[in-house]
Amino acid sequence: MNKFWIIFTLLIISLLPAFSQTGDKSYYVLDSVELTGLSSKPLLKAYHHFELPDSITGNLSLPRLLTQNTTIFVKEYGKAMLASISLRGTGASHTQIVWNGIPVNSILTGQTDLNTFSPAGFDRIILKKGGSSVSYGSGAIGGVVVFEDRIRFYKTFHLINQTKIGSFNTGLNNFKIVKANHKWYGKLNLQWQKSKNNYPYPGYQVSNENGAYQGLDYATTIGYHINNQHRIYFKSKLSYWNRETSRTLYMPQNAKLLTGNQRLLTGWLFQHRHLSAQTDLAYLYENFDYYPQKNNNAFSHSQSRIYLIKNLLTWSFDKSKKIMVGNEWQHQQATGDHINRHTRQNYAVFGIWSQQISHLTYQLKLRQDINSGQRLPVTGAVAASYKFNPHHSIRVNVSKNYRLPTFNDLYWTPGGNPDLKPEDSYGFEAGYDLQWNHSQLQLTAFYINSQNLIKWTPGNNGFWQPNNIEQAIYKGLELNTSKSFNINSKLNIENKTGIAYRQAVNLKNKKQLPFTPQLTGQNTLRIMINKFAVIYHYRYQGKIYTTTSNTKFLPAYHLHNVSLTYNYNRHFKFEIGINNLANAYYENVPTRPQPGRNYEFLINFKI
Repeated sequence: MNKFWIIFTLLIISLLPAFSQTGDKSYYVLDSVELTGLSSKPLLKAYHHFELPDSITGNLSLPRLLTQNTTIFVKEYGKAMLASISLRGTGASHTQIVWNGIPVNSILTGQTDLNTFSPAGFDRIILKKGGSSVSYGSGAIGGVVVFEDRIRFYKTFHLINQTKIGSFNTGLNNFKIVKANHKWYGKLNLQWQKSKNNYPYPGYQVSNENGAYQGLDYATTIGYHINNQHRIYFKSKLSYWNRETSRTLYMPQNAKLLTGNQRLLTGWLFQHRHLSAQTDLAYLYENFDYYPQKNNNAFSHSQSRIYLIKNLLTWSFDKSKKIMVGNEWQHQQATGDHINRHTRQNYAVFGIWSQQISHLTYQLKLRQDINSGQRLPVTGAVAASYKFNPHHSIRVNVSKNYRLPTFNDLYWTPGGNPDLKPEDSYGFEAGYDLQWNHSQLQLTAFYINSQNLIKWTPGNNGFWQPNNIEQAIYKGLELNTSKSFNINSKLNIENKTGIAYRQAVNLKNKKQLPFTPQLTGQNTLRIMINKFAVIYHYRYQGKIYTTTSNTKFLPAYHLHNVSLTYNYNRHFKFEIGINNLANAYYENVPTRPQPGRNYEFLINFKI
């Protein structure tokens, strides 16, 4: 209970200034020649969504970016190892990662390993909570994380190079260059990182042996402005990782995992008066090579390919009414030592109607998927927001969503179950938003009812096998606040606080689902004085049950990080950071500790 009151006190402190200011904050307006899709802001007003503030920095991994800016729970098997996301208590395969409008979760596992998806170089990262199957299909039950590369045709040139060195022989370099004019746009982002990752486990005479890693991420964006009506573009993101698999507290390891991802997208955009049409062609490839003995040539292999075509047609009747219709076709292939070779086709048609009537904005959404191997339900959503005045608004959203069984669920040998049904889910959320001068508050209540959840259990044949045997209820409250103070021309203070309370209950045994902490909280305080900035980040993670009976759990923990930044001039910035300042012992996965106190130094060069 004391830990709860610590977070509650932080929340009250952050709220006090929110009601003492006046004024209005204008909304961001999209550039008229910006290439956007289903994830653009005008289609998200009824949902809990926000942009991650550090989305253009290249020195943070995706797990750190999420945990330092949100109350999201990230399950990580040690630093830089396998990491998965949980939105509103749902599983990792219930949150869709979206790259430039294309869902990229693995068709083998149903999720994205967050440590293999670098956030560096993106122009916008949007976190959208709430069911989104109408927009993105299978798996978007808890929400989506959207990564966007924007294309804008105006004369510009800038180059950024970030170099970071840190504890445990860690090194990272991120290079980004953008050049554009009224005809062409080009962006290149290249990131390389490597680490021995041999950190000691706090309080134990054991280190993170066999935890070394190295990774390469390469991304490009190219756009050509043919004329005022036609534009074409190409986007790519390639990543390659070589990671040893860390030991546990009690068991050494000598394995390694090689992963590779190729994501290619090309498209055409037509805009003329009230009509907009967009066609995307995408190719997604992933492979996994697992070596039980890293120095032995014997390994298990699996890979998948997705070929995708998506069409969007938007007609704006006027500034207050818009209709979007689209279709999407996917051809999926998967091969592996444990699944043989399988394919499936998926075709979808969807429509979204948006209208603003005075202070009310509402959306009606409908989607039907046709899958070669599954019978899929019609999904839909009704969303609305009402703005009382420039400061106060409310929103509500009701949606039906689903998740297809993965190729591993269906075909894994031994144990796969080709008779699995899709998971289905109903979701509801309601929220209140306040914007007052430099203060913001966002309060959201949510409820999700999921049925036919797929769970692997021991079968009569001695093998583990998946079946549609679970039903779960997810419900909770989320509160986010932010406030900035301009004391004078040289001193600025910003504070952001977030608290999430969630219950994820298995309806069969009435217990909290494993790896779904009920309470998480975080606070970020930024103080800027002249060329210096001090950033203090605090995170509270509630206890995490690790068994379905709730008899075993990982204890709650407090995490403190601090950094000092010095802007030497407009070209150079230096940063020193101390992570886990109190040298706390903490785990997200049993017997796989995270690092204790560690240090990093960053040099940022920009022209």
